[in-house]
Amino acid sequence: MSVSRLASLSRIGLAVVVSALFCGAAAAQSWPTKPITIVQGFPAGSGLDIIARIIQAPLEKELGTTIVFDYKAGAGGNLASEIVAKAAPDGYTFIFGTAGTHGINASLYKKLSFDVESDFTPIAPIVDVPNVITVNPKVVDAKDVKEFIEIIKKQPGKQNYGSSGNGASTHLGFAQFNVAAGIDMVHIPYKGSPAAIQAMLNGETCCQFAQLQTVLGQHKAGTLRLLGMSTSKRVPLLPDIPTIAEAAIPGFESVTWYGMLGPKGLDPAIVSKFNAAIKAVLEDKEVVAKLAGIGNAVRYETADQFRATIKKDRAQWAEVVKKSGATVD
Repeated sequence: MSVSRLASLSRIGLAVVVSALFCGAAAAQSWPTKPITIVQGFPAGSGLDIIARIIQAPLEKELGTTIVFDYKAGAGGNLASEIVAKAAPDGYTFIFGTAGTHGINASLYKKLSFDVESDFTPIAPIVDVPNVITVNPKVVDAKDVKEFIEIIKKQPGKQNYGSSGNGASTHLGFAQFNVAAGIDMVHIPYKGSPAAIQAMLNGETCCQFAQLQTVLGQHKAGTLRLLGMSTSKRVPLLPDIPTIAEAAIPGFESVTWYGMLGPKGLDPAIVSKFNAAIKAVLEDKEVVAKLAGIGNAVRYETADQFRATIKKDRAQWAEVVKKSGATVD
């Protein structure tokens, strides 16, 4: 083949590459052009869904499109994660993930069909969610964390605690607490926080490591009692509720995050645009006030910072799973 022929083919090849890059950039620039689906691994009415509903309208306004929630509850959020991990990286399928789905599950479940780090593209975290030890006073009439521990120690293996599902922070957070407090309780997983809370109200379980926003109503009604926050500092919304650390176990902390992720291979321009939209929503005073009104603190990070957070959490929760001996069987 002649040199001129080779040169001509090289120019054509270069033109094709440049054209493809230009088209990709143009597509990302115009994104989104249709509704976005955000998959949730827990049912409607869950703690995750409560936050999703707060940010939905502001995020739709920032992005200029409709957001559709697709509830795929099951396996501690793994069903939802699998759907998004295998989705096309076109910018129209995301997961509203948690420290459970993208931190805990990697250690708790031995046979996942995806990797919680390499098979996802982090966009941004949205909130830090405090967990709170919550009891049904008709089953265990403890007034504070220390008294709760004393009561449970007298009946090892006889009291049940509920959770929103295997692998959820409400599961592993309490497992972490059990080890730190030196108590022995039986874990009963439910399909989402609404079912777990109803079970506690019915007396099927005595307590739960509940996400604060899911039990505020029962706390105000007096049907459930909040004993201690899992945060390092007291939550401004409920300043009279001490932290677990100050009440009974120095240094104890267990906070979960919620955040947005897409499938791997997502265009960096789309990641940047979505991250900027989330940042704008989290700077909205009305959104901040609504989140604070249910005890949540906004948490914004760049996509790279969020990736580092997931990596760090994965390692930390692996240690909790190991120490607690928690299983999904």
